[in-house]
Amino acid sequence: MIRSVPTLCLCCMLLWVSTACAPMHTESSVLSEHGYRVSLQVSDPLIWLGPGRPTLPQAAALVVRVRDAQGQPVDGIPVRFAVEPSWTQNASLTPAETLTRNGEARAIFQANTIGVVHVMAHVDNVTREARITIDTPPSPTGGGS
Repeated sequence: MIRSVPTLCLCCMLLWVSTACAPMHTESSVLSEHGYRVSLQVSDPLIWLGPGRPTLPQAAALVVRVRDAQGQPVDGIPVRFAVEPSWTQNASLTPAETLTRNGEARAIFQANTIGVVHVMAHVDNVTREARITIDTPPSPTGGGS
């Protein structure tokens, strides 16, 4: 019994470390009509608008990954980025369209108003969607009144 306790604790520690190190804000991949696995990752689901502390993210990076059935990156696949229709005047995606390189396509999302927006990445017949919240920077807290 005593010998199994350290092993159990070691397993628990490995499980805790592996989940703590897992990438966040990633959708699971989906199979497209041409057999590609498509996934979308957003660097920062919360970005800040207006003047604030330079350490707060003011834009979000979107990364689409396209893999073949064997899990290998696929180059030259068209990817189109878009925002929901009510946000077209208040947000931008640069570039709006691109091709995968080393199995990835990237875009930068920026907005000029606060709110919650759904961004989409289209590959073949697959649309992957992510949610980004835009807010004003929090007031710095300081000591003294």
